[in-house]
This record gives sequence, structure tokens and C-alpha cells, in this order.
Amino acid sequence: LETDDLGSTAPSMWAVDMPRGRRPSPLVLATLGVLAGVAAMALGLVERSLEMSLEYAKTRVQFDQPIGSYQLIQLKLAKMEVARLNLENLVFRYIETQAAGQQLTLAEASAMKLYAAQAAMDVTIEAVQIFGGAGYMRATRVEQLMRDAKILQIYAGTDEMQVVAIAKDLLGRA
Repeated sequence: LETDDLGSTAPSMWAVDMPRGRRPSPLVLATLGVLAGVAAMALGLVERSLEMSLEYAKTRVQFDQPIGSYQLIQLKLAKMEVARLNLENLVFRYIETQAAGQQLTLAEASAMKLYAAQAAMDVTIEAVQIFGGAGYMRATRVEQLMRDAKILQIYAGTDEMQVVAIAKDLLGRA
């Protein structure tokens, strides 16, 4: 099953186990089909934001020191790396699950999308902060990454919709 979404073709869908033999709606299937793609896009945004932030922190000098020597900037960079590793693990887990012929539950897929979108937004906001006023300008590219991250919180179901999907799936299994 493939769907058109904003002029693009969503990836193929996978089966979802629904309680009491109910069939998932086409909307649920369409949403599930792009969740892994959203996580992969988020990983790319986070990786690029971290690369750019590291380079800027090494080369931007303030008060006769690279800004990367300041603990607050180091904390931001460390948190970006933690988010990158978490996203990488989520994406690899999805790949390994699919390769083993297994499926994610609705709660797992929605949680992956929710975390990925939030992490991408958090990291790109921090990248803009590291760049300071320059981060707000189009010339630095980090502002574009932040805008790209924001759409991930909306595309394929808003963060709020993911929370509802997670809770319904969990409660339906209890």
C-alpha cells in the first residue's frame, strides 16, 4: 500500500496487529508507513546540526577563546550527541526488526516518531543558540535545519496525535 502525501510517495506500509481482529484504517497505515522515514530524517538533521555546531564551536572565538571551550557550549554539544546516538539506535532497531520479519507495535512506531521529531527540534534549536545571532540568518543554514525539524513534529501526525496513538495502543493491550 502506498499513499501520496504532499506530492511525495510514502514508503510501503507494514502489517499492524490490532486488538480483537480489527483492521487498521488507511489513515493509520499511512501514518505508520512514514514514521521510520521521519526518524531517519530526524537523524540526518541532528547529525548535520551537530557537525555544524562542532565546527562553529571550534572556530568562533569569543573573549580570546573558541566558544567550544566554555562549559555551557560543551553541555549543548554533549546533549546533541546523546540525541544523535538515541536516534541512531532507534533507526537501527527498526531496520533490524524489519530484517527479522517482525513488526513494530503502533505504540513503538509512534514513540519512535515522537522522540525523533522532538529530538530533532531540540538539537536544531540548540544549534541556532550556539551560532547566536548568526544562527538566525539564512546564510548559516542552521535556521533551515530548525525549520525542517519543526515540520517533523507536524508531518505524519502531530506530536499530540502520537501521544494519543501510544496511549490507545498501550491501553488496548492491557
